[in-house]
Amino acid sequence: MAGGPRPGTELPQADACPVTLAQLQAALAAAIEQAACRVGRPACIVLAVSGGPDSLALLLAAARSPGYTRTDRPEFLVVTVDHGLRPEAAAEAQFVAAIAAAHGLRHRTMRMVSSPTAGNVPAAARRGRYDLLIEAARDAGANAIVTAHHEDDQFETHLHALGRKAGPVGLAAMRPVRDLAPRMVLLRPFLGMPGQRLKALVAASGIAAVDDPTNHDLRYERTRLRIKLADLDRAALRHDIARYRRERDALEAAQATVIRESEASGALRLGDDGVLRLGRGAFRQLQGAVAFAFLSRVLRAVSGGDYAPGADSVLRLQEALISPSARVAMTLGGAMIDADPDTITFLREYGRSGIAAVPVGIVDAIIFDGRFRVQVPTGPGLSEARLQAFGATGRGSRVERTLPVLAGGAGLLAVPAALAAKAPAALGQLHVSSLLRWRLLRDLPLAPTPALPLRDHAASGFAAKAPEHVGKAGDTTYLPSSV
Repeated sequence: MAGGPRPGTELPQADACPVTLAQLQAALAAAIEQAACRVGRPACIVLAVSGGPDSLALLLAAARSPGYTRTDRPEFLVVTVDHGLRPEAAAEAQFVAAIAAAHGLRHRTMRMVSSPTAGNVPAAARRGRYDLLIEAARDAGANAIVTAHHEDDQFETHLHALGRKAGPVGLAAMRPVRDLAPRMVLLRPFLGMPGQRLKALVAASGIAAVDDPTNHDLRYERTRLRIKLADLDRAALRHDIARYRRERDALEAAQATVIRESEASGALRLGDDGVLRLGRGAFRQLQGAVAFAFLSRVLRAVSGGDYAPGADSVLRLQEALISPSARVAMTLGGAMIDADPDTITFLREYGRSGIAAVPVGIVDAIIFDGRFRVQVPTGPGLSEARLQAFGATGRGSRVERTLPVLAGGAGLLAVPAALAAKAPAALGQLHVSSLLRWRLLRDLPLAPTPALPLRDHAASGFAAKAPEHVGKAGDTTYLPSSV
């Protein structure tokens, strides 16, 4: 554009001036109230603080938060994760510990045992970071974790989803409240605040924040998106994310209704062994957008994965399941799908490489494969044991192979009740709880919602062929041609 700055190059004055501490405190207090609605009022809350300016703004808000009385104000635990990726990380954790102590807050450093060095390092580091935050929260009796993700992070998440042609669930970007684990929520109270305002507050407080060099490394997509963000129209980004969030909310309200009504009618059955069964006729009655989103959610729940398969693959499965074909048998995204004329069965695929084992250590409970919560037995020699899939022994049916067992150097040590008939009587019993229902309802509205006009909603732009359409340049007026 000749004769002036490109849209979004300069932040409006309101977006560049320091946010007030009172605004941060109000946002944090509101987030805590949202946590109370999903998991009960937190007695303790973990604050994820790396030492960067955004997370230090969170620390300052919590340290001086006046929104609660002495009797109901939660205790805050500041947690810093040392990924072991940079030599400066240990000193940065000590820096955060000193600031936390100066503001009367407890601090704990969590160190990653093995740091990711290959593949998608940021993604692996992110997964490891949340695992450690959850561990710290469990140890502290906390049921909420707070991060300082802000509006710039929200924009980057939206642009990343746009690049992979995501639907409204992805394009709506990050949730202010997310179900992170059973009885554990992730809170992001600052998503509506530009990052520059948080940085300005910390600078005004006199604290010299940590500057992570990986934030400037052009090898990472988020760094490249952050640079391109300076050329975009921030108001248009806000408008589009809000629009997609409304679509996501409506779509997820419909899904919640479908899941609860189908389970109540018996059309949907959730097994303790992680197997999900759905009446094929009931699935055929769902309309395009809801059927697609529901199927993606089922595949993610059954496989134990963090993400659903690609849109094109899910659409092909959706078309096969609504077709008059008598039998459908395929694997997709770590799940096996086996449909006869009456029932669709979804179960975990064991796969050629099997399912990753998990060291037991000294913890009380372990999440295995994202699908089961396993109560770890106590006793001599168990600290070196591991949870593994029964299929690692070379035995079991296609369902049994995916179930967790406790193993040590001498072989099996304990098995769940479902495998008792295939194990020596002297073996201990492993107490296993399925997370299938939690995974299926994750992030959905808690209370039953009135049935929505699903046929009308299917015309909202995410019907059967929508994944091919979402993200085209004609729908995103704030994007320059270079993105």
